[in-house]
Amino acid sequence: MDEKTVEQSMQLILHAGNGRSMVIEAVRDLLRTGDVSGARAKIKEAGQEIGEAHDIQTAMISAECDGQPVEKSILLIHAQDHFMTALAVRDMAQLMVDMYENLGKKG
Repeated sequence: MDEKTVEQSMQLILHAGNGRSMVIEAVRDLLRTGDVSGARAKIKEAGQEIGEAHDIQTAMISAECDGQPVEKSILLIHAQDHFMTALAVRDMAQLMVDMYENLGKKG
């Protein structure tokens, strides 16, 4: 696999993993402290990391659409898995924070 694809794959894993970890930390902190606004802020910060991963993915897709071959490998597939998991965890965490807040208002 070419060096550029390896680097992009590793950066995708790094940023997606950082974002995912931050989201999980936000939910853990919410359960420990009840700080809804703090959880939302942490998830937003995680979104910046996930956004970095998205930018890398978009660059790779654009390059391929422009005729530059992108070699598929287990590393790239792994990187995509990390990215998609980070997106799913972030989206579910946002729903969990909303649910936590709504249940607090009702109870």
